Amino acid sequence: MSKAPSLQLDSATLADEYDRLGTRQFNHGLQLLDALDLREGERVLDIGCGTGRLTESAAQRVGARGEVLGIDPLPLRVERALQRAQGRFAARVGRAENLAEIADAHFDVVYLNSVIHWIPDQQEALREAWRVLKPGGRIGFTTMPADVPHDLHRVLHALIAGDPASQHAEIGAPNKLTRESTATLLASVGFEPTLNEIREFDDAFDNVDDVLSFSRASSFGNFLSSLPDPHVARLRERLAAALELHRGPRGLQLTRRMIFTAARKPLAH
Repeated sequence: MSKAPSLQLDSATLADEYDRLGTRQFNHGLQLLDALDLREGERVLDIGCGTGRLTESAAQRVGARGEVLGIDPLPLRVERALQRAQGRFAARVGRAENLAEIADAHFDVVYLNSVIHWIPDQQEALREAWRVLKPGGRIGFTTMPADVPHDLHRVLHALIAGDPASQHAEIGAPNKLTRESTATLLASVGFEPTLNEIREFDDAFDNVDDVLSFSRASSFGNFLSSLPDPHVARLRERLAAALELHRGPRGLQLTRRMIFTAARKPLAH
């Protein structure tokens, strides 16, 4: 069953930490922009733009004749996106499931980078993306696969397996997909898939606190949020010991897997 994450746990500290530590998501987002083949002069919508780092890159690709809008439901992150924009792109508070302020068939490209797994009504979000895309427009998203989780999530699930108090702790995003469910979701709206594959990324962290900081910031506070502080502190100690098995030349080395998906709205429908 789809679950809505809390949007009330974000803070200025988390937003700043995300801007500092979010290079991992930014780097795979660049690969998503490559797959979508952004062109000069195109109109682009970044859904879940966060602090605007990838939005800025999209604006550079479409140039001064293009148009880029980033939307995000977290006001503190939109503030930072606007500070980064300096007039090169627009950003405002908004949600994927309701793009009512955007005209039909306005954009050439819509993308969601590490976002769709947070959205409870994914089909409605894609319907809205369909509506605002021009015929022939492209959509793309990256998402954590439900069936091949991040190394960190594997370790954490093993740690809490025998701990009833932690059984329902928020670890990853609540609405993950598989390649198969991704294809079904796109087809249900009418999109024609052009890319649907899993890519691997090797993340490196200096220590367990960087791991936890990134997880909290990228989940806008939802990660382990149901656990009381003393419980989190105990889990941190156990996690630090378990992650030492992953220490390599670059620090704590954890493999992250992402589904990369791109599709096209047919010219005639």
